[in-house]
Amino acid sequence: MNSFPICGCSGSGKTTAIKRVLAGARESIYGFWTEKLAEDLQTGVSPVYIHGCCEQLSFAEDHQIGTCANCCAGKHPEVFDTTGVELLRGIPQGSLVLMDEIGVMEDAAKRFTSRVFELLDGDYRVIAAVRDRETPLLDAIRGHKKSLCVTAQEANTAEFVQRAKKELKI
Repeated sequence: MNSFPICGCSGSGKTTAIKRVLAGARESIYGFWTEKLAEDLQTGVSPVYIHGCCEQLSFAEDHQIGTCANCCAGKHPEVFDTTGVELLRGIPQGSLVLMDEIGVMEDAAKRFTSRVFELLDGDYRVIAAVRDRETPLLDAIRGHKKSLCVTAQEANTAEFVQRAKKELKI
């Protein structure tokens, strides 16, 4: 296996498990992570941003991938297809790639999802946080032939962390 999708709902420990696996890595980590900011008390909306592993944080419009309000996602697929694709370009083969998280906002971002599958199909070591919802995109990532999908609960065990570190060569 060259990729480990860690699946679960929001707050289930996917990112915690990934941090445990990546702890002590002595190489560059490519890819992205997403961040949902606190809810605006006046509007009830939480903006969600995408950041590159090796870039300075940006809360500019070209990094805002969507919003969350009352368990409903406002999606900006054009940001995934521009900034998101850029964060996944130029990655040397064999590299360690983080994708945290892939969820329901990406389904209309065709260029972005295409790049995700190029990385999963290629010679890359991928660790990803994947939402537990059922969509064609998320189902395809969880069922990818080069992936071992585990739940966040399974991923937060010492045994999994050791196995993932070994197989991802960390």
